[in-house]
Amino acid sequence: RAQDLFQVALSRAPLLPVNVEVYDGKPEAGNLLFRSEAPPAERIGAKLLARRDIVVAGRPWTLLFRPTSAFELPSSRAIPVMLGLFGLLLAGAIALVARYQERAYDAKSALHEATEKSLLEKDLILQEMKHRIKNSITRVLAIARQTASQATDVKEFSASFSARLQAMAASQDMLTRSRWQKADLGDLLRIELGQVFGKDLPEGVLSGPQVLLDETTTQALGLTFHELATNALKYGEAGNSVGALKVDWNVKGRGRERTLTLNWREAGQKKLEAPAKTGFGTKLIDLNVTRELRGTIARDYRDDGLKVEIRIPLAE
Repeated sequence: RAQDLFQVALSRAPLLPVNVEVYDGKPEAGNLLFRSEAPPAERIGAKLLARRDIVVAGRPWTLLFRPTSAFELPSSRAIPVMLGLFGLLLAGAIALVARYQERAYDAKSALHEATEKSLLEKDLILQEMKHRIKNSITRVLAIARQTASQATDVKEFSASFSARLQAMAASQDMLTRSRWQKADLGDLLRIELGQVFGKDLPEGVLSGPQVLLDETTTQALGLTFHELATNALKYGEAGNSVGALKVDWNVKGRGRERTLTLNWREAGQKKLEAPAKTGFGTKLIDLNVTRELRGTIARDYRDDGLKVEIRIPLAE
């Protein structure tokens, strides 16, 4: 029956130029189930032999395929080689196109995400700018009112108010250059004292480690240093010699427990007395330290000058 099946299936036109032999088990004469009528080609039959082992109804069958004399080899080996190379190039081109499309999609997704992030950051920056401008205007108006209430004439008001605005501007400039991140305490002192005394500070006036201040602390301490320097220029020995002024600072604690201690010392030949009346400059210093920065300030009027100690908590 198997022979009849093969005969019907493989003997119908068009006939393939292939000799087929089917064995029930190993390819031995006693196991032959079917053999094509056309014999295999003598010259290339053994060279192009193809064998397949299959299982039919639980029994192993062996199939042998050989070309017959009707089979013709390609006239040139260049044709299959060229076809193979063309196939490789086509596959490579398809892979490159797929990769390009994948990258284009990734780039488009990244651009969309970056655009949304940029819009969000822009909105946050605008809100932050509005908040800072509002705070600055409020501070300027308060300083203007208090300066006007203490001034005896327009000239005195103009000089005091302009100096305080310059102190604020110096702090703002430092923050702007650092992209509103941090300002160095030592640099802030040099700028504010330089504006008041009008010259470079000699060596030894400032002493302390690097301390980075946030926006609020920078603005509050900038005005505080300006007022302290102005008082030193008016009433202390620093008006005659900047070397009479010494400022040192240190930081203790870690993390949220850090505390900045700043000592402001003015050396003098005579004892300084506490003023009978508290002026706006002193009030501004106290408000900046105690309310704005939640710190403490202590003044010690000595026989040899003045010592001011400021303690404030530092943000991380």
